[in-house]
Amino acid sequence: MRWFLGLALACAPVAVCAQAQPQEDEAHRIDREQTQDLNRSVQRSVAQRQAADAAKLARYRDANQAYERQREDWRRRVAACQAGDNSACNPY
Repeated sequence: MRWFLGLALACAPVAVCAQAQPQEDEAHRIDREQTQDLNRSVQRSVAQRQAADAAKLARYRDANQAYERQREDWRRRVAACQAGDNSACNPY
């Protein structure tokens, strides 16, 4: 008997949770829809900002690669100048 009572008490919360949820009222539905609209709007804004940031990041990456190439060229010229190549000592 105790076993059956324990089983019944253990299953009671599951039975209560399994009941159908009441229909939402009009105010809740409107609030939910407004929240969903706001979330979609924010998602669009974030996507636009990420696209703009991606373009900026690509420009930065390109500029940084050009800078690195110039720096490597400068280092080669300095090394050549120090090795005795006088034509490498002249600036551009």
